[in-house]
Amino acid sequence: MDALQKILLAVLLFFAPFAFAGAEPWAFSVLQGGIFICLLALLFKRRNIVVTSLFKPILFTLGFLTTFALLQSVFPQTILDNPVWYPSTFMRLFTLEHASLFVTYLALTLWVSQLAESSRTVHLFALVITLCGLSVLLCALCFPDGEYIRLLAGRRGGIGPFLNRNHAGLFMAMCAVITLGYASVSFLDYGRFAAHGRKGQFYLRQGFFILLFISLCAGSVFTRSRGGMLALSLGIFCYAFLCTGFIPSRTKTRLKGLAVAAACLVCFAGWVGTHTQEINRFARRAGGTSEQTRIMLYRAALDMLKERPVWGIGIGALPVAVAPRLERPINQYVERLHSDWLEILLGTGYVGFLPVLAGVFWFIWLAFKRLRRLETRKKWLFASLLSALLVMAVGSTVDFDFFIPAAAFLFFMILGMACSPSYHKDHTRLRTVSLVGCAAVTLILLASCWIPLQKSAAWRLHLFGRGLTSAPQIAAYEKALSLYPAPRYALYLGNAYYNAALYAPEPQKNALRAQAFVLAERYLQKYPQDKELSRLYWRSRGNN
Repeated sequence: MDALQKILLAVLLFFAPFAFAGAEPWAFSVLQGGIFICLLALLFKRRNIVVTSLFKPILFTLGFLTTFALLQSVFPQTILDNPVWYPSTFMRLFTLEHASLFVTYLALTLWVSQLAESSRTVHLFALVITLCGLSVLLCALCFPDGEYIRLLAGRRGGIGPFLNRNHAGLFMAMCAVITLGYASVSFLDYGRFAAHGRKGQFYLRQGFFILLFISLCAGSVFTRSRGGMLALSLGIFCYAFLCTGFIPSRTKTRLKGLAVAAACLVCFAGWVGTHTQEINRFARRAGGTSEQTRIMLYRAALDMLKERPVWGIGIGALPVAVAPRLERPINQYVERLHSDWLEILLGTGYVGFLPVLAGVFWFIWLAFKRLRRLETRKKWLFASLLSALLVMAVGSTVDFDFFIPAAAFLFFMILGMACSPSYHKDHTRLRTVSLVGCAAVTLILLASCWIPLQKSAAWRLHLFGRGLTSAPQIAAYEKALSLYPAPRYALYLGNAYYNAALYAPEPQKNALRAQAFVLAERYLQKYPQDKELSRLYWRSRGNN
């Protein structure tokens, strides 16, 4: 691993906590740029890639989602249009943005899989992941009141160490499972340390990783994320289940271990089911507002899915379609469904979701086959990789972790480690990449950077424009909308026009209200059932 690759790992280590501060566009752009630079440097330097059997379902799934999103973006519609027989989307901008996400995730998985050529490198990546979890913990300890959040996102008061605490909890849960696997493998080094008279160093190292594992588990719990706690528990039980089921050589020992793991899982599930209120009180969520909001969002999604079951509403198009379906208004802007799996199903319909589901089961089948054939030493860490992937899969059923940079990047980094040639020595293919192929990859990666960069710039303009006076604020919001023409930014600009008109002289007052009216009218033609834009339309119309 050269210096450039190590720099990217340092960037991931440094920016992981910032992705939980409400600064997702900025964190994503930084990490995306670093990944693309390192992947291109690797391709042009080596001019070949190693493809393992486990990478094939990942390439199929992400490649299919990218292609499907691009196809949907060719046919934009409004929510008043009737369903059509071809893939379409309600929001071309958001669908293209998601295509960029899928390309980035695929690039990250490919880059990590190429670097993780040996067991030593896989262990190095695992160590980096444990340190990423440590950095998030230290961030919570050093900034208990969210001081860095106020710096990055301009939020004030009563925040706590994480603005996105559910995702921070899941991030630490994944790191905890990887730390557990890394510590398990490290126990096998006792003989080497003892032979060189370094037993004390061995015990100190193992004590550090055990303490870090316990700290990460506690950190996940104290984020008060119920999805994170559930995912962490299932991840640890999955690791115990895989280790007892695949590592012992004697069948009797395996059966005993599987029985113990299954019994613990049943007991845990029963305890959770009978102590829901106590868990809610401990998490300070006894009111159930979060649960009710999620249920309302899920009902709205299922209603939309009933109307468009074949092709869905378009990947990422949820924000422009969900508001009319909500049973009660939500103060915050609804950007995600709080269930990645249901959101993908709604965005792609059953025609698009079934291939994705097939790719997931294809990966699971190959992963279990690979785990069974590995040598004992490699099984320990590989089992922890699979368990960490399960943590993300479980957490994503009740949250949108695939769209938070730190959690998503960690997940696909683990996927890349699982695709390491070190685990697939008998099932690898060496593919040579020509200069034309490298140039094509470069163009694809550069194209996928465009919308995220625009979004990041628009986010920054809006963030720092909130504290400005009327004229500079309007100028900042106008530039933000020109960079990223999303309905939310149109609403921010329209409200800025209207609010500025309240205190402006009479001639300028009419001009500002007219601008707000024209902007609201133009965007309502595209998104006719947006309630906030409708309010702005009638307010500004009534004064013209």
